[in-house]
Amino acid sequence: MPIRYNPYAQRCPLWLRGNLHAHTTLSDGELSPEDTLEAFAQRGYDFAALTDHDLIAQPHEGSVPPILFLSGVEHSAQQHLLRIHVTSTLPLDLSYQSVIDLTVQAGGLVILNHPNWGESREHWRDSQLLHLERYHGIEIYNNVIEYLQGSPYALDRWDRLLSAGKQVWGYANEDTHWVKQIGSAWNAVHARERSQEAVLEALKTGRFYASTGVVIEEIVVEDGYFRVSTRDAREIRLISLHGRVVEQAHGARATFSLSKAEGYARVEAVGEGERFAWTQPVFLE
Repeated sequence: MPIRYNPYAQRCPLWLRGNLHAHTTLSDGELSPEDTLEAFAQRGYDFAALTDHDLIAQPHEGSVPPILFLSGVEHSAQQHLLRIHVTSTLPLDLSYQSVIDLTVQAGGLVILNHPNWGESREHWRDSQLLHLERYHGIEIYNNVIEYLQGSPYALDRWDRLLSAGKQVWGYANEDTHWVKQIGSAWNAVHARERSQEAVLEALKTGRFYASTGVVIEEIVVEDGYFRVSTRDAREIRLISLHGRVVEQAHGARATFSLSKAEGYARVEAVGEGERFAWTQPVFLE
């Protein structure tokens, strides 16, 4: 099966774990910017973004613990989106496409937040997700929605986008407001080095996996096969067009032929309880 784009084609030496959505006392979070970063560092996170509502958090110089800090903001118009690696806010009355374009032009990362938040599960409508261009991806899991109306998962929305031909990535974020959330979700990038630039490159190009607890140790896509090794999965599934499970295997490791996949192929690893990990999609000819 010919591959149009494989985000895991480049082999890198490091797996770095981080969270891209967190609030501090500058908006509606429990801890100060400095204490929030310290809490992430203590839980073994390698990088973290602070994304307060409509303002840029700037930790006091010299107070940042040994963690890669990514500046950011949650642009909180009617629908919310994350702008990572930016140093200024944008007016809330701009169109969403303008916000995306200005962020990308400035070298930033754009993620559309918690699509299934709310009673109607339409914080972002399918028509918006399909129409907007150049954003990097959506939150396929958002932990704070566990405590609110709607669903914290948006895998259904992701598969609809992928099936329509959109090349978008799936991110798992805590949307941290309280200390108790830390450790509930993360994105693990396969990075060439321990630097802000390397983390952002991997997040933009899809060289990462998203998780709510399962740890993936290896992802290899070559010679028509998709191979995944985990530390703690009990089942692994190959998922393709329209979210169809085309093959599954029990245990912590699996090797799938791409011959049964169509359009794209992604892997979902299932752990104990509500613990999952999701690779990014490989796009097929």
